[in-house]
Amino acid sequence: MALWISIIAIIIAILLGWKYKFNTGVIALAFAFIIGNLILNLKVSSIINFWPTTIVFYLLSIALFFTYGTENGTMDVLGKKLLYALGGNAKLIPFAIALVCAVVGGLGAGASTPAIIGPFAFAMAISAGVHPVVTAISIAFGNLIGSNNPFNGYGGVISKNLIIANGVDEITTMNWSYKLWANCSIISIIIIAIFYIIYRGYKADKVAVEKPESFSPIQRKTFTVIIIAFIFMVAPAILATWFNTSVFFRALAAFCQPQVIMILGAVVCAFMDLAPERNVIRKIPINTIVMIVGVYVLIQVATQAGLVEAISNALSNSIPKFLVPAAIVLFAAFLSFFSSSTSTVMPLMYPLVPGLASSLGLNPVTLYTCIFFGGLSTAVSPFSTGGALTIASCADNEVREALPNKMIVAALITPAITIILATLGLFNIFPA
Repeated sequence: MALWISIIAIIIAILLGWKYKFNTGVIALAFAFIIGNLILNLKVSSIINFWPTTIVFYLLSIALFFTYGTENGTMDVLGKKLLYALGGNAKLIPFAIALVCAVVGGLGAGASTPAIIGPFAFAMAISAGVHPVVTAISIAFGNLIGSNNPFNGYGGVISKNLIIANGVDEITTMNWSYKLWANCSIISIIIIAIFYIIYRGYKADKVAVEKPESFSPIQRKTFTVIIIAFIFMVAPAILATWFNTSVFFRALAAFCQPQVIMILGAVVCAFMDLAPERNVIRKIPINTIVMIVGVYVLIQVATQAGLVEAISNALSNSIPKFLVPAAIVLFAAFLSFFSSSTSTVMPLMYPLVPGLASSLGLNPVTLYTCIFFGGLSTAVSPFSTGGALTIASCADNEVREALPNKMIVAALITPAITIILATLGLFNIFPA
């Protein structure tokens, strides 16, 4: 009973927020305390501990750092310069963004890629009139192509280790991981193309762009700080991967996390007086943060009510064999809608694969792909880690405030497309 009440509460919170323009997170928090304390007998302090500290800190650090560039016009000029470099060819911008994110994600930036590339990508896309949903999709799924690789990719390495934990030998695991990566890369490209067509990724084939003005002295300083921060966010992780026996590079990479570098960058910007600090702090997206936090806490309460166990039972006993891949995608997408796929969904659902593959005679690579990409299919949900970082990386305050509701719709469309592809057998392109 508590589980169904929790699920209904999630739906009601989202619908009330949508209908009456309330902050969904506040409603979700209220439900979390009521259900958690009065029905599940959880201590209030335990419910408060569900607060996603890491996500919140990420959002604050991105806003503090890149808002300096927005406030003094650096990001606007940068977007125009990038667009000018593409010859004003707006229809290429989403694919250029996806390619850059794939490269950066593949180099080792992983889950941090939206925070690193997002501000540049949105600046260029907004200047060209590219739909912000297409920009967000290009960032998210371009990153997935790169970061799903089994060598140093954030998601790919986690997936590989979880398969090994299921008792699969390393040679077989590596073979399966290649196939998982290939499956997911093909599907990611299809998703980007579908959203490009649905939203028409550009307003015109060519955008009339005059040669942008040069950076002002303050903007030049801001841009220099941003480039230096970018190098420190990316280079140490790459070096630590290439020289994984070096204690120095591992320690440097451990310190140079994006949130650390962005906080230090914000301090540098403040001391250099690159924009009024009060204006920067006022533009922190507190509405987005509260919404993400509230729903995240409520889904953790639902997990305490038995959400994962219910999913496992349904997959094993209640669903016809031919619908199991689609059902796995649906469950993984639902869980990932409110949390991180790599840290929550995959560890919870990967252990189900050996039993399902054995009892139902299904291909394990197909099942792993369903979980892997099913969880990642909602990577643009504003309540998930990746979606929250993508939205926060948009430096334009007006566009950023409007993005969460648009990304909820996108995060519902993507699993629907993914379920269709799974049912059609597309996840079985590279079987075990």
